[in-house]
Amino acid sequence: MSAFGLVLSGAAAVFSDPLTIVYFLVGVFGGIVFGAIPGLTGALGVSLMLPFTFAMAPAQGIATLIAIYVGGVSGGLIASIMLNIPGNAAAIVTCFDGSPMARKGQPYRALSYGATASLIGGLFSGVVMIFVATGLGRFGLLFGSWEYFALGIMGLAVVVSLCSEDLIKGLISAVIGMILAMVGMDKLSSLERFTFGWWRLSSGFSEMTVLMGLFALGEILTQLGNLGRPMQRTDSSERRTVIPARGAFRGLKKTVLTSSVIGTLIGILPGVGQSTAALVAYNQAKNSSREPEKFGTGCPEGIVAPESANNAVCGGALIPMMTLGIPGDTITAMLMSGLIVHGLAPGASLFDNNPEIVGTIYFSYIVACLVMYLMYILFLKYFIKILSTPMNYMFPVILLMCLIGALTNNNRIFDIWVFFVMGILGYVFQQVGIPVAPLTLGYVLGPTVELNFRTAIMAFHGNAFSLFTRPIAICLLAVAVVMLAWPSLKKRRSRQKAKS
Repeated sequence: MSAFGLVLSGAAAVFSDPLTIVYFLVGVFGGIVFGAIPGLTGALGVSLMLPFTFAMAPAQGIATLIAIYVGGVSGGLIASIMLNIPGNAAAIVTCFDGSPMARKGQPYRALSYGATASLIGGLFSGVVMIFVATGLGRFGLLFGSWEYFALGIMGLAVVVSLCSEDLIKGLISAVIGMILAMVGMDKLSSLERFTFGWWRLSSGFSEMTVLMGLFALGEILTQLGNLGRPMQRTDSSERRTVIPARGAFRGLKKTVLTSSVIGTLIGILPGVGQSTAALVAYNQAKNSSREPEKFGTGCPEGIVAPESANNAVCGGALIPMMTLGIPGDTITAMLMSGLIVHGLAPGASLFDNNPEIVGTIYFSYIVACLVMYLMYILFLKYFIKILSTPMNYMFPVILLMCLIGALTNNNRIFDIWVFFVMGILGYVFQQVGIPVAPLTLGYVLGPTVELNFRTAIMAFHGNAFSLFTRPIAICLLAVAVVMLAWPSLKKRRSRQKAKS
C-alpha cells in the first residue's frame, strides 16, 4: 500500500468511531496540560493512560497515546516562556530566550513563535515519517557506540556557545553536571560510584528531579524578593494570538527548516531524545547567526530553533519504532508496549500484516500536531493569565506540583530532598554568575559520552584508534571542532573589521 493509501486507511480507522475522536481531543489537551505543569510530563501522561488503552481497540488506543505524546512535548513551552521553568526536559532550551521575551512584555509573541515552530517541526517530521520511514529507520542502524559518543561530544560543544562570555564558569558548570550524572550504579560494571557508602545514592539522581530543582526551585528562591507583586503584564497593543503576524517569520525560515531536519534525524537515533535535539539546534542557530550576542536576551531564533527541533523528534522517534521495533525515546517505548499488548509486532511485519495501524499512526500524528496548534489558539487567553497572577499565589502551587512530580517519578522520599538541594545549588549558581544551562547540558549528555566511549573501547579491545574507522563519528567530531572554533573565529573577524 502506498503512503497516501496508508494515511487514508488511518483516517478511516479514526473517524469510524466517534469515541476515538473524543479520546483523541482529550489526549491532546491533557498532554499539553501535563507538559505545561512543572513536574508532570508527557511521559507521565502516557504511562498513566497506557493501562486504560488495553481495553480499547488497537487503533483507538494508539491514536490516544500519540495525541498525549504530541501535546506533552509541545506543552512544555508554556511554563518555559511564562515562568522560566521548563515544563519538561525537552523545553529547557526554550527558557533561554522565551522567558526574556515574555518579561519584555511580549509573551504572546514568544508563545506565537514557540507554538508555530512546534507545529512546523512536528509536521515536517510527520511528512518525513510518512514518505521515507523505512530508509531513515535503516540509517539509525548505522550508529554504533563511536557514533553516539561523537554525537554527545558535539552536544557538549554547545557549552562554548552558551558561555561565550565566560568559558571557565561554563566549563565548571558542565563538569559539575557530568559528575552529578555519574552518581549511582555504573551501568557497565554495576559498581557504585560517588555514593560514599550511602545506599540511597545507589540509584543516582532522577533527571526530572534535578531539572525541576535547578530551574523551578532555583527560580522561586531568586524571585522571593518580588513576592506580593504581580508578574509583568502584557502591552495592550500586542496581538493576543499565537497566529504569527505577517512577516513575523521573515528571516527565520532557514532556522526553522534546519532545526526541523536536526530534530528528525536525532529522533531516529534511539535514546538520544528531545533535550539533545533542542540543544544542538539552538547551538547551530546561534553559531550561524549574524548577531549571536542577541541569544539569551529574547531572540526569536532562540525560541523557534529548540521548539521546532524537539517537536520534530516525535515524528523521527516513531520511525525506528515502526520499521525496526526499536523505540526512539521513552514515550515511543511505551507506545511500542501498547502495540505489543494488542498482539501487534513492531517492525517490518507491521507494514505487511497491519497496514491500518501504520496508517493510524501516520494520520493521528499529523492531526495531533494540527489540533495542538488549534488548542493554543483557543485557550491562549487562559495560559497568558499566568503572567498577572501574584507570585505569592503561584509559587506555592508550582512548588506543590514539583514536589508531587518528584515523589511520583520513582516513589522515593529521597527525591524530594534531591529537589531541594538542586534548587539551592541553582540559586547559588545564579547569585555567583555561574550559568545553569551548561550544568544541565553536562548532566543530560555526560552519560551518553561516557557510556558509549567505554562501550566502544571494550568492543574494540582497547583500541582507541578504531574511532578513525568510523566515518560518521569522524564527521560528527569535525562538526564539534567547528562549533568550538566558530565563536572565536567570528570575534577575530569582527575585530579585524573594526580595525580596518
